[in-house]
Amino acid sequence: MNGRLRVAVVGCGVQAQLALLPALKANSAIELVALCDIDVRKLHQLSARYNVKRYYTDFDRLKEENDINAVVIATPNYLHAPMAIAAMESGKDVLCEIPLATSSREVEDMVSTAQRERRRLMPCLATRLRADVQIVRKYIEHQDLGQLYYAKTGWLRGRQAWSPSSWQRERQLAGGGAFLNLGSVLLDSALWLLAPARPISIIGVGAGHRGKNGKTDRTVEDTAFALIRFDTGFVLTVEVGWSLLLERDFVYFNLFGTQGAAVLNPLTINKEVQGRLVNITPGITIRAQVRSAYQQLIKKWVDALLKDTAPEVAVADALLINQLADAFYISNASGAEVRLSVLKG
Repeated sequence: MNGRLRVAVVGCGVQAQLALLPALKANSAIELVALCDIDVRKLHQLSARYNVKRYYTDFDRLKEENDINAVVIATPNYLHAPMAIAAMESGKDVLCEIPLATSSREVEDMVSTAQRERRRLMPCLATRLRADVQIVRKYIEHQDLGQLYYAKTGWLRGRQAWSPSSWQRERQLAGGGAFLNLGSVLLDSALWLLAPARPISIIGVGAGHRGKNGKTDRTVEDTAFALIRFDTGFVLTVEVGWSLLLERDFVYFNLFGTQGAAVLNPLTINKEVQGRLVNITPGITIRAQVRSAYQQLIKKWVDALLKDTAPEVAVADALLINQLADAFYISNASGAEVRLSVLKG
């Protein structure tokens, strides 16, 4: 592909406004040519802010525009797969927010379409690109933490600070509740840090206690807990909630090895040296992590498209997240541990 990449953004909600649009606009290899959303007022405001001359309320019209090379999809979960598939069948490459779809079966359909149409499909797995996560990965690669055996991660959201959109409260539209929507972000970095270890099973528990205005969530869980086993014997626990009575959000990742431990938010790395625990956290300042991570994500996407290479952020990683979510909901319904192999039969 020659010249700048002509990109349209489909879905102009919070994620697009806070992360995607600023990162796209900051990349000199991209020409942001169109926006698409059902909210006309929002389109007016954003097109003026980002100097985008064309906007659409009908995705079917946008996907047929031949001068658009690629689309970024940040719509509700249930629209990810059909929109991505339609865009690729119209000759466009796709960058799609996570979760990539409402089920692993849908993700497999997206992958099949990308292969058939010879299009690039890349997931927005941006958390792994945060500076603190990258630092922890280097310590793991250098074996500073010893043999890894346990990690726990969580994202607990306060009900007063944030409530899920109406579509996120319906299983048919969202694919799941807090585990799929918040857990996907946590699993992005956790699975990347722990690779090449692979998850083999999960046991999950989820429940709906509070919804918007204190009402019980409709068809999805607002809190969830999962224990994930890996082929190396490693164990990862995940806890999420989006309607908790907390004053502020609480996000954490704690990783433990035989010789040290790493903690995120804030970054802290401890190591055992001659029988003593020593803080070896690098003395650097880390700012604007989300913005920087999305700028790196966009650069990797653009590089893959302009150089005609496989995206560095692989769709297989997003598929694994959806497979874990599928297994979580099976486990939650049955009360039993579920092996991921049952999803591949």
